Amino acid sequence: MASNGANTTFPWDYDVPATPFWSGLDFTVGRNFLTCFTPSKVEQMRLDPTLDRDKRLHLLLTLLQQKLAARDAEVAPARLHSLDFNEWQRLMIGIETMQKFLGLPEEEDTIRIIMENGKDDKRNMSGVNMMAGFKERHGQYAEAEVLAREVLPFMQNSEMLGVDSPQALGTTRTIISCLWKQGRFEEAQKLVDETLGLIGRMGEGKFEKYQEDERDMLLGLVGELEDWGSTNLTQ
Repeated sequence: MASNGANTTFPWDYDVPATPFWSGLDFTVGRNFLTCFTPSKVEQMRLDPTLDRDKRLHLLLTLLQQKLAARDAEVAPARLHSLDFNEWQRLMIGIETMQKFLGLPEEEDTIRIIMENGKDDKRNMSGVNMMAGFKERHGQYAEAEVLAREVLPFMQNSEMLGVDSPQALGTTRTIISCLWKQGRFEEAQKLVDETLGLIGRMGEGKFEKYQEDERDMLLGLVGELEDWGSTNLTQ
């Protein structure tokens, strides 16, 4: 039976408007901001497309921080985190996204807050995954690997996600990068081969529409790691 995965829509799919303000900004910047506001509220903001990239990011960061502060004030003395965890998490992830693309040092603190404040006082796996990516980007490969390996089984066993979900494959790429940059090339290559096998079977499942993108991202990572190794690793 043919898969219908090519036409499936998932909660994380989002159409960022093709307007001048969002042009040149990463897709995740638009998605993680726009999911925090209603379309009518965004229209009222009259976002200025003439601003340069960093000024646009700073503007979005300020708007997110202002909304979080306003929502906290509205529900005080309760916490927004307790009353509407999903809204709180969307705002925090939006803030972290802008900090990431601006290269702000506050990003790590924001991720740590997310990581340590899951539902029902549990560890937040989204935050763990974000911290793994942060550590990898900042050269802390052993720490990043531990975090990524903590969150990967959660994603693989999730009813919504699974072993071939974009999220699980993205975390797997983090592990591959960490292995390679620690000089563990055989382990990295084995995981690359296993992941290519998973991607090859995506056409049979619900994540079919992501198959080519996932293959391109993995092969692109391998090329980047080979280039990285030629300049950063000594014999």
